[in-house]
Amino acid sequence: MISGESWTRIESDELGSRRLPGEALYGINTLRAAENFPVSGMKIGSLAPLIRAMALTKKAAAAANYRLGKLSARKAEVIGRVCDELMAGQHAGHFVIDVFQGGGGTSSHMNLNEVIANRGLELMGRACGQYEHLHPIRDVNRSQSTTDVHATALRIALMQGAPGLERALLALTEAFAGKAQEFGGILKLARTHLQDAAPMTLGEEFHAFSTALRHEAARIWPASQSLAGLNLGGTMVGTGLAAQPDFAETVIAELQRLTELPLRRDDDLVCAAWNSAGLVQFSSLLRGIAVTLSKIANDLRLLSSGPRGGIGEIALPAVQPGSPLIAGKVNPVIPEMVSQVAFHVAGADVAVGMAAEAGQLQRNAFEPLMAHCLLTSLGMIESAARIFAERCVQDIRAVPEACAGNLSAPGTLAAGLVPLVGHEAAADIAEAVARGEDLDALLRARGLAPGDPAD
Repeated sequence: MISGESWTRIESDELGSRRLPGEALYGINTLRAAENFPVSGMKIGSLAPLIRAMALTKKAAAAANYRLGKLSARKAEVIGRVCDELMAGQHAGHFVIDVFQGGGGTSSHMNLNEVIANRGLELMGRACGQYEHLHPIRDVNRSQSTTDVHATALRIALMQGAPGLERALLALTEAFAGKAQEFGGILKLARTHLQDAAPMTLGEEFHAFSTALRHEAARIWPASQSLAGLNLGGTMVGTGLAAQPDFAETVIAELQRLTELPLRRDDDLVCAAWNSAGLVQFSSLLRGIAVTLSKIANDLRLLSSGPRGGIGEIALPAVQPGSPLIAGKVNPVIPEMVSQVAFHVAGADVAVGMAAEAGQLQRNAFEPLMAHCLLTSLGMIESAARIFAERCVQDIRAVPEACAGNLSAPGTLAAGLVPLVGHEAAADIAEAVARGEDLDALLRARGLAPGDPAD
């Protein structure tokens, strides 16, 4: 119906008819879901990795259906063109459903089907809603179900996102390694239980940060491989209801070609329809990375504390003023951001576990929450690690005089040296330092120069 400069269209389903904006690429199913779930204000269009992976899955499905003789060349070509547009980031504004939704992702899936169909109709010279020429269910969704499409897309999105996270962590690893080399000759006091312990170098401390992060990065790719088994072609409960013979093998082979990922058909599609163990494991990986990042961020805040009234052994870069009242005050805002990301990721991991456990019988209705938590956490950790390296770690300065001062106080120094040289020698060294002798020279005389194996 045309009205002035705008026009509307009417679509119908089993619940009745509704009027939609004529230019909307979504349809009646999406409209109902948008009305049902005005929860967070965060739309599925903001989950770009998921939209791209769902479009990839639809493109592969269209190609498979064409090869199996169940979809015309014209329809397969148009669906593929729309999916390419979606993968390029176009039409995100038409994905209007909240990330918190009932139905196990059915609303997100129907939003996708309708956008592909209506944009495809435009490419065919037809009006939106003329589904007799390209139907969101009979054509775009042929041989598929939300159960297998949404689950497949989520796993692909995580696998595609894993290398970026690994690169960000390795860049942060190298930033700490560079500082470890720079600080290798600076002797300082190690602390356990926040109490004075034994001498070490600042370089050794930063090298340990680098090692911990390298270990975390090494876990990412193996963990992502646990997501490679797909239930695509299993449709609703894994039995392949309404799917064409050979569809599963054909579509997964096409996805392998499009993604260059080691995807495979899961060996039990009924199990794969509800089993979220791989997602839980990947969430646990993200939580572990976040915990390590936060621990390191906390250490940097503590080591830089003061700087005059605290430990002050390192100086973090000043990236913004820290107080409207105290001139010159600079807060450790980048490490604080890293820890807040970690807290968010830890909470998201709890949510993923609860959602996985709450799935009943042959379907998990809470996969949209898992998608939101996992993809958001992955993206946040990658961003936090990159910012941590670029805006904090690479510009950290050592404060050698603070390191030496904290280590050289007679009582502190003696306590720290006891594990290395014994009580009597530790007391002698502490007294010599108090008289003004050089600590490094005294340690070298006993074969304990900074960086020696005994350190």
